Amino acid sequence: MSQLEEWTNGELKQAVNEGLKETAAAAERALKQGGPYTERTGKYTKDWTHDVRGSRASAITGLNGYSVYNQKHYQLTHLLEKGHQARNGGRVRAFEHIGPVNDTLGELAVQKITQKVRG
Repeated sequence: MSQLEEWTNGELKQAVNEGLKETAAAAERALKQGGPYTERTGKYTKDWTHDVRGSRASAITGLNGYSVYNQKHYQLTHLLEKGHQARNGGRVRAFEHIGPVNDTLGELAVQKITQKVRG
């Protein structure tokens, strides 16, 4: 029983953390390539990064949460993803680039964690 608890507390948490970190890195790479809009690259797409979310949450569970975000142009993420009102009264079309990447992350995280746990 003690070995099972040791494996659960140590190795499993480490495998989950590594899987989540690799998933966040994969999301960052996909967004740096422009998501589904590969022709739209530039300053905005180069500034995507990932980092550990606040340390308070990980102290309780032992699991790290990762955030993927645009470091310098964070104000544009919602405007580009959802579209917005133009100055001349028209509408600027949406460039959905975060949603499609986000949709694949759940399956990718499960695959990475399963791969780490099984060795």
